[in-house]
Amino acid sequence: MIIQTTDKHDSKRSNLWPCIYHANGVAKDGPIFQKMKNIESRIKYQEQSPKQHGITIFTWSIPEETTLLEECFERMGIRDSIVIIPISKPFNWLDKIKKLHEYMPYVNTPYIMALDATDVIVSTDVRGKLWPNLLEVFEGLNCNMLWNAEKNSWPRDTQAMQLKSELNKMVTFDNKMGDYLDTEYRHLNSGAFIGKTDYVKGFYERLWKKTEPYYGRGVDEMLFGGDQGFVRMMQAEEFPSMLIDYECRIFQTLNQVKEEEINIYEK
Repeated sequence: MIIQTTDKHDSKRSNLWPCIYHANGVAKDGPIFQKMKNIESRIKYQEQSPKQHGITIFTWSIPEETTLLEECFERMGIRDSIVIIPISKPFNWLDKIKKLHEYMPYVNTPYIMALDATDVIVSTDVRGKLWPNLLEVFEGLNCNMLWNAEKNSWPRDTQAMQLKSELNKMVTFDNKMGDYLDTEYRHLNSGAFIGKTDYVKGFYERLWKKTEPYYGRGVDEMLFGGDQGFVRMMQAEEFPSMLIDYECRIFQTLNQVKEEEINIYEK
């Protein structure tokens, strides 16, 4: 399966072929993602292991559960290539940051990728070349870390008074960049990224230092939008080494995306 962007209002986003699809927010139950899941469930082939191309892939999930991402990788014949970081209920949303930071010293590949487990599909029409093609696009973007971008700005508020100024700063930064690049995909979504390992290790060190004081309150998603507010808080100071996928060249989020904005092909 592959999708083609067909945004008539944004020529830069027309005729692109992202390969990681993230049904963030309410899009998880929407018609686009349901169609994608139906197509993907019929596809089975052998993809190369990401480790062959220097990529370590992480996700977070409850060990006893089989997730959509695992099923996707199973159909590609590479299920064992995912490193599953165990989490348990009740979720501490900041464990996504804390635990990935703790895993960083053990990564010895040149690249790191992390994907949410329950609402992400990875697919391509050029089978056997998914990872080298993805890396070619990533390297062409001239950054050290790339997050998926979305139309929706989340979080929109925070329960921590000391974070309200940070919220205002990140919205201002997003809109400045989005207006300059003329794109609706202007907000960082923390459900998927790829990066160069040395940079990612340093980034998570810096991120955890800012997040740790709030860890005890992390079970409340509304504190700062789970982990997402804390990651977004870092964006302006990490720019341009850390970018978001403004044109959806690798990652395609689906929240607030209309069916006419993409074509879905079963191949």
